[in-house]
Amino acid sequence: MTKLLRLGFLWICLLIFVISCIEPFEPQIINFKSALVVEATITDENKEQEIFITRTFPLDTTGVYGESGAKVQVLDSNGGAYDFSDQGQGRYVSNMSFAAQSGIGYRLNIVTTEGVTYTSTEEIAPNPTQIDSVYAVRDFKDDGAEEGMFIYLDSFDATGENKYYRYEYEETYKIIAPFWTNKELYLIPPDNLVDVRIRSQEEQVCFKTNRSADILQAKTDDFNEVRITQFPVRFINRNDFSISHRYSILVKQWIQTREAYVYYNTLNELSGSESVFSQIQTGFLEGNITSTDKNENVVGYFGVSSYDEKRIFFDYVDFFRGEDRPQYIVECPFLSNINALITDIERHATTYWDDNNGQYGNFSKPSPYIVVPVECGDCTVLGSNEVPEFWEE
Repeated sequence: MTKLLRLGFLWICLLIFVISCIEPFEPQIINFKSALVVEATITDENKEQEIFITRTFPLDTTGVYGESGAKVQVLDSNGGAYDFSDQGQGRYVSNMSFAAQSGIGYRLNIVTTEGVTYTSTEEIAPNPTQIDSVYAVRDFKDDGAEEGMFIYLDSFDATGENKYYRYEYEETYKIIAPFWTNKELYLIPPDNLVDVRIRSQEEQVCFKTNRSADILQAKTDDFNEVRITQFPVRFINRNDFSISHRYSILVKQWIQTREAYVYYNTLNELSGSESVFSQIQTGFLEGNITSTDKNENVVGYFGVSSYDEKRIFFDYVDFFRGEDRPQYIVECPFLSNINALITDIERHATTYWDDNNGQYGNFSKPSPYIVVPVECGDCTVLGSNEVPEFWEE
């Protein structure tokens, strides 16, 4: 689920009133039965917009549950109305594609099946600002303590109006199983005889995608011009397995209001604060959405944003030519134990490497086959063998 939904259960512990400037806050304690959690950002992309609505409960219960059957609308200042349909698990999608228009105000309205109404403040769509460039630089951090790859971003707003930015990223990297062969072991029923056959699917090259977990923000109100230069989106240690071969990162940029910046800045501070959690037991983080029923609590923020994204690729040899690649994610010893062979095949714990012919193994009964841990010969346990649509070699 999206970031706010993952964090929503934690921030049910806190009550903070977000104000128009960044100041120290005093959490207040309240008691309640549950809270609605809303993550809603519509953008200037012409698409089916998405809103996530869940409900969380006190800390003596577990889980965050999708809010079903709600009536969800986004209303604009020109009299337009955009209805959203429940797609299950708290995901609501607009019935038609639309894009937020610069200078137009938008308001979120939610009515639950219990008849409780939740309404946001009106948010004005900003002018668009594009990412100038995303680029990778090999460098050191912490005064030379750690070497690796910095992913930087540059952005510039020629209008001078957009000063608050939020970023996320998706990284995708190639995995190559170092001890792959085109053969595999299988069991022949009913006696579980072991034999070798040709693999039926691609298991040598796979791809893994990870999404950022932190809230990344930047602001330019302290500078004379609205320019972001060399903003550090990501640092990857040179020994990180993810950059062993080919690596790609998609950086996403949202233009937001000062109030949204303050909200997410507070959210980010709370996620890294152990002392706050130890002091406060109940509460929630208040955004720009309120309920007509004062006994009902809501966590979340409705934002209207200009959006842009940019993707880059690089290979390990582009920056570390002639240098050793990072170690594989697991160790890959050769194994040959006849007593474990059938169990390992059933559990998919190892994979075929070569015939043994009784010449390898430190066991009294070596196997006729040499095997390796499954991660070493079958990349599908670490990622997907489907090549992403965006992938470029």
